[in-house]
Amino acid sequence: MDLRQLQYLVAVADEGGFRPAARRLLIAQPPLSVAIQRLEHELGVSLLVRSTRGVTPTSAGEEMVTRAREILSRVDDARRSFKDRKGHEQSTLRVGVIAGPLSAGELTTPIFDAVRSALPNSRIATQELSFADQIAPILDGTVDVAIVRPPLNHREIDVIAIAEEPRCMLVNPSHELADAAELSVDDVLDQPMLPLVAPKAWSAFWQLDDVRGYPLLCPDTDPVASVNAVHLALLTTSAIITVSESTTRLAQSTSVRSVRLVDATPSVTAVAYRRGQRRPEVLAFVDAAKRAAIDNIALMPGGKIPG
Repeated sequence: MDLRQLQYLVAVADEGGFRPAARRLLIAQPPLSVAIQRLEHELGVSLLVRSTRGVTPTSAGEEMVTRAREILSRVDDARRSFKDRKGHEQSTLRVGVIAGPLSAGELTTPIFDAVRSALPNSRIATQELSFADQIAPILDGTVDVAIVRPPLNHREIDVIAIAEEPRCMLVNPSHELADAAELSVDDVLDQPMLPLVAPKAWSAFWQLDDVRGYPLLCPDTDPVASVNAVHLALLTTSAIITVSESTTRLAQSTSVRSVRLVDATPSVTAVAYRRGQRRPEVLAFVDAAKRAAIDNIALMPGGKIPG
C-alpha cells in the first residue's frame, strides 16, 4: 500500500467513476484501474462496485476511503509543517570580500548592516579574497556573492558596479615622488610598478599598463597578493602601485606614502555573482548593497554612484 493508491481510491470515490477520476488525476484510466486492483488484492477485500450508476464503495471500501482521507490529511499537514519550518530556518549566505574590511571602503559596514536587515533569517559568512581569487570562488561555489574591485571579466559572472572613488599612488616614504601633493598619471608612467599576483587584466589596471600600453615592473620585487603584502613590499623597494583612496584611509601605514592621482580612472566597487543566479538571498544582497551605497556615498570622500 502506498500514498498513490490511497489518492487514487479517494479520487474514484469522490468522482463516482474511473474515467472522471483519471481526468482529475491527469493520468490514463488503465494505470488507475490496475492500482486499485492491486490495493484490493493486498487487502483481500473488494473496495469498489461497478454498476450502471457508476462506481460506489463497498462497506469495506467506505471504511478504507475514510481511513485514506485521514492518512492523506496527516501527510499534507506534515508537508505544510516542514515547509513552514524551512521558511524560518536560518540559511547561510557565503560572501567573498576582496581585501577584507577594505572591500568597499567606508561603505563596507553600511552594506553589511543593510544586508543583515534585509536577510534577518540568514547567517552571513564572510571569506576574504586575495587579488588573484576574486572569480574562482564564485565559479566553484565557495562563495555565493562577492564584493569585488573590477576590472573582472568572465562570461559566467555578472558584475554590478555600486560605487566608484579616486585612486592614488603608494610609494616608500623615501621615494622621489613621496612628498608630492598630487600627481598626474603621466607623471608616474615611467616608474617601475609593484608586481601583483592577479589576472593580467586586473594587474594592468592597478599598474597603469592600460594607460602606458605595456607593463613596467620592478625586477627585484616578488609579486604580492594582498594589501598587507603591498605595504611590506614597499618597505624595501622603489616600486609604486595604485590603490583606491579609501585603502589609504582605512589601512594607514607609516611604511608608505600616498599621493593622489588627479586624472586616474576611478576604482570601482562592485557586487559579483554567478550569471543566472536566482537564489533570493543573493538577489537580496545585491539590492541591499546598491541601496546602502546610494544612501551612504557621502561617507566615502570623492565617492560617486556609477551612471
